[in-house]
Order: sequence, then C-alpha cells, then structure tokens
Amino acid sequence: MAAQQKKVIVIESKSSYDKMLADAGAHKHVLVEFFATWCGPCAMIGPRLDQLAADYSGKLLILKIDVDVNEDLAIQYEISSMPTFLIIKNRVTLIQFVGSSPEKIVSTVEKFVGKPEEGKNEAKTTEGSGAPAPLAKL
Repeated sequence: MAAQQKKVIVIESKSSYDKMLADAGAHKHVLVEFFATWCGPCAMIGPRLDQLAADYSGKLLILKIDVDVNEDLAIQYEISSMPTFLIIKNRVTLIQFVGSSPEKIVSTVEKFVGKPEEGKNEAKTTEGSGAPAPLAKL
C-alpha cells in the first residue's frame, strides 16, 4: 500500500477495514462512506470523494463500505441511512453524519483535518499574466 494514497478505497471485508484503520493509526484521519449501489445520492457524491482523496493525499484516507456487502460493519456503526459518513482517527469515531451535501462533507473534513495543503498550488501562475492562479474550489 502506497504511503501517498490518492484514491478512494472500496472495502471488501471487515478484516480489510480493520487493517486499513490499523495502518492509518494515529497519523492519518479516515473518512468512511457507508453507501449502497442502489443509492442515487451515494453515486452523485463519488466524484467529490475522488477529488478529496487527491487533495488530502497523505493526510486523509477515504474508504467506501457497501452496506449490502458488509452488513456486519453497517450494524456495528448503526447505519440506517445512506450515505452515512464517519471521520475516524486512531480507531476513534470523531463524528458521524448523514447526507450527500458536498459542502457539509468538505467543511467537516476541514474542521477535523484542516484545509488541503495549499503549497502545491503556490508555484502555479495564470498563463501569460505572471499572477498566481486561483485555487480551485472543491
């Protein structure tokens, strides 16, 4: 597993989930999305999670758990609506919330993890003007 994960990881089993949490340890936050393949809002939020995974590479691990495949995890976290999100650090759930609002997801991640590193965007300039390029919104 690469240290700089830049994609969302779909969890296949409780044991793989436990391993991912153990690997994240106290050094990295974990954003977990409980979803279902038949859930429209879950599908719509997917591209935003991919963007978050890239923006927070090295600081945040993003996992997706299909409630129909991993019923044991859904029961463990008392999931009754999808999508449900958790932010976990060092195996402790810091927050659990329901809904597919990209703004809520981003603001909650920023609250617990901070803003994505802006240093990687500072060197970019707007073509031809010499002015710094505006930072992209999530």
